[in-house]
Amino acid sequence: MSENNGPLEVPELGPDFSENQRNFPHEQLLQYAGRYVAWSLDGSRILASGETMAAVEQQLIAAGIKPSHVVGDYIPPPDTVLL
Repeated sequence: MSENNGPLEVPELGPDFSENQRNFPHEQLLQYAGRYVAWSLDGSRILASGETMAAVEQQLIAAGIKPSHVVGDYIPPPDTVLL
């Protein structure tokens, strides 16, 4: 439920989200290594980052962005292997 007890509005990802995220400049992505981030729904921008997802949500709220209107992610350090 939303704040006004109505149904929660969750927007859909933009049709180019995956491609835009894949094409995000690697050099820029490195500055977020080891941090949680909030991607724009089209995958072209990182709107907030922090050491925890709670910190990211606080930044989003302070900026007037609904946390349900972003894509949360974790950017692993470059030397990390994900299985």
